[in-house]
Amino acid sequence: MPGPQPKNHVIDLPTAAAMIRRHKQQTPPNAARQAAEGEYGGMFVKDQILTLLQQEGAKFLRFYYGRNDKGGRELVLVAADADGKDITAMTLDGHYPCPPFCPEGGSELLG
Repeated sequence: MPGPQPKNHVIDLPTAAAMIRRHKQQTPPNAARQAAEGEYGGMFVKDQILTLLQQEGAKFLRFYYGRNDKGGRELVLVAADADGKDITAMTLDGHYPCPPFCPEGGSELLG
């Protein structure tokens, strides 16, 4: 299977903020859902992301949705090559969730 064609993933700030606002409206942190369903996002350590992407042949960053052993949502990150095949020598998970790891005083993205 041929790899994906080049694509510009950049979106403007108003579009990004609207997408996050819609998610927040559907997953309030205190709703009667699983705890992780109230997350607005998360972050990863830069050095680990760069190491993942500096693997030989890495062209893409792929994520998979997963659940940890307590049922909470996780993102599993893996590099992929030009053909879209996973490079599995290194994978990442365990993001810092937002909340509580959100920007102090809010963010333009979080509104």
